[in-house]
Amino acid sequence: MSSDDGYIRDDWPKIPDGSNYDGKRLLTLVRSGNSPFKKVWDVNLLIQEVEDNINSQVIDIPFVSKGSNNYGFHFKMSDQRDILVRLARGDVNMPAYDGSPMDFLIQEIKFEAAVYTLLGSQPDIPTSRPLYYRAPVQHNGARVDMPRDIRGRCLMVFERAEGENNIWGELGPDGKACLLAQAARIRASLFNFSLPADFATAWLRLRIFEFMPEELPLPIAPTREFWIAIFTSKIKATIGEEGDMIGWEDDHNIVGPVALKAKQSLLRFVPHMMPTGNDEGSLYRLVLDHGDFGIHNMSIMVDITSQPCVTSLYDWETGCIIPAILSDPEMAVRVDLVTDENGAPSITRVPKDATPELRDEYMVCASQYIKVLYEHAPYFERAIQAGKDARHLWFALKRWRGNDPEEFFGKLGAWAESRMKEIGVE
Repeated sequence: MSSDDGYIRDDWPKIPDGSNYDGKRLLTLVRSGNSPFKKVWDVNLLIQEVEDNINSQVIDIPFVSKGSNNYGFHFKMSDQRDILVRLARGDVNMPAYDGSPMDFLIQEIKFEAAVYTLLGSQPDIPTSRPLYYRAPVQHNGARVDMPRDIRGRCLMVFERAEGENNIWGELGPDGKACLLAQAARIRASLFNFSLPADFATAWLRLRIFEFMPEELPLPIAPTREFWIAIFTSKIKATIGEEGDMIGWEDDHNIVGPVALKAKQSLLRFVPHMMPTGNDEGSLYRLVLDHGDFGIHNMSIMVDITSQPCVTSLYDWETGCIIPAILSDPEMAVRVDLVTDENGAPSITRVPKDATPELRDEYMVCASQYIKVLYEHAPYFERAIQAGKDARHLWFALKRWRGNDPEEFFGKLGAWAESRMKEIGVE
C-alpha cells in the first residue's frame, strides 16, 4: 500500500482468481511454492526465525489474520504449543518507505514488551506471555530493491491464548452482557492498578502523543502541578510563534494569528481547568491506559453454554501513562461505548444508517458496561467528572491530525474563553 509519497504497509494478498486470500492453509501453500505473500516477502524466513528462537518446529499454520498494522499468524508447534506470531505489515527497508520513523517503532515494541512483563503477574488483567520479540532493523544504503529478508519488520511471538476476537455478532443478549461485564472488570482492574514509579519514569514522556518538548518540564509526579506543566508544554510545543511550522512537516502549515490567539487563551485556562480538592492524590494518580480497548484486541473463548470468557488483552501499541482524570473508559464493540463529560453512559462511532432500535441496543450496552466499571472502579466516575475540561482539551489535541490549524485551534480557543467566562475567570 502506498501513500501519495511512498510505501507504508503491504496490501492484503489476493489469490489467482482476484479474490482476497482467506488466511487458511498457509503452510501447505508455502511448501508447494504458492505462498500468497511471495511477491512481497518470504514466509519461510518467518518460520525459520520463530523456530530458531523458541526451539520448536512449525507443523501447521491454521490461520493468518490482518490487523491495521500487523499480520497475526496462528502457529502450531511440534512440542504441542500453540503460538501467536505478530509481524508488521510494513517493512522499513522497502523502497520509498514512508511509514513510522525507526525510533518510534523501536520504542513502541520495547514498550509493549515492558507492559507484558509488568502485567504478567496480574490475574485480573489477562495478557499473553511473550516468548520472543525484536525491533526492526534498517539496513544501510539506498533502498532501491525489495528486501531479501524480513529484518525490517517488527516481530513478536506469544503463547496463544484460547479464543478469537470480534465474536460480537455471534453472541445473544445474555452473552453480550456477560462479555461487557468481564471487559468492565478488566478495565476497572487496569484503572485501579498501582503503576510502579520506575515504569512511569521510563515511559511516560515517550508515550505522550505529539507534540511534546524533548524533556519534561518537571520531574514526573502524580500531582496537579506536574500535569499543569505537561499541558502547558504540550500547548507550547504544538503552537509555536506566528509563522512557525505547525503540525507535521508534510502538511506545510504555519501558525497564524487565530491559532496564536487560541494558544494564549488555552494557556490562560490551563490552571483553571485542572481540578483541585482534598482528593488530588487520587485525581492525579498515574494510570496505565491501553489506548485501544475493545473486543478487536481481546481473545475471547465461548464455552459450551455459549458464554464468553476473555482470555487475553493484547496489542498495547497505543498504550500510555496518564493521570486518573484523563483515563479513557472507552470500550469498542461495533460502536464505541463511552461516557459523556459528566460520566454518564454514551456511544460514539455509530453508523449513519443505524436504526433507532440499534442505537437503543447500543445505549443499553453502554449502560451495562459503565455500570459494572463503576462498581469495580468507583473513583473512575469522580475522575471523569472532575477532569471534564482537561479531558475535552486533551482528547481534542489527540484527535487532531494537523489539518486546518486556524479553524481547529480557533474553535478550541473560543471554547476556552467561553468556559473561563462560565466559571468566572477574570
